[in-house]
Amino acid sequence: MMPNRPTHKLKEGSRFVDNVIKYRTMGASETSLNSAALVFKYYFGLGFCALAMFLFNRQHPYGTGVICLGFFILGTFFLSVARVRLEGTEIEYRRWFRWHAVSYSEIRECGESWVFGSIKFRQYVFPWGRIYFVRPYSSDSLFGWDKEIISTIRSKAHI
Repeated sequence: MMPNRPTHKLKEGSRFVDNVIKYRTMGASETSLNSAALVFKYYFGLGFCALAMFLFNRQHPYGTGVICLGFFILGTFFLSVARVRLEGTEIEYRRWFRWHAVSYSEIRECGESWVFGSIKFRQYVFPWGRIYFVRPYSSDSLFGWDKEIISTIRSKAHI
């Protein structure tokens, strides 16, 4: 009996093979980035939006509406946090499903804001004017966030 084998050969350098190789060689930094994205984007984002809907009271719509609006805006901020991938001549970011590529020359400033990194481009980016992205945990400090990605972006963008 012959085992089930594919009739075609996968080429080294094809997108599928490259993704499989990336997945198998994923390090601790990438795993940390995936868990940080899950927690900060979805748990906090959906959690604050759900809290806003839970706190709304029909007997006091104006008072609770203002408080709920604050929690809803906070949840929207967490849901808008992006993933960043550094490529050779451009930076790619993804908020939901599609990756968007931007040249390093379009970056005006890059910094850190709380646990997130932030990138401001020459053109306005909806909804906050800049991209906030998750950073992995740092391997060299106990409770710190990785600063290597920010320094890499700054050096490639010459800022």
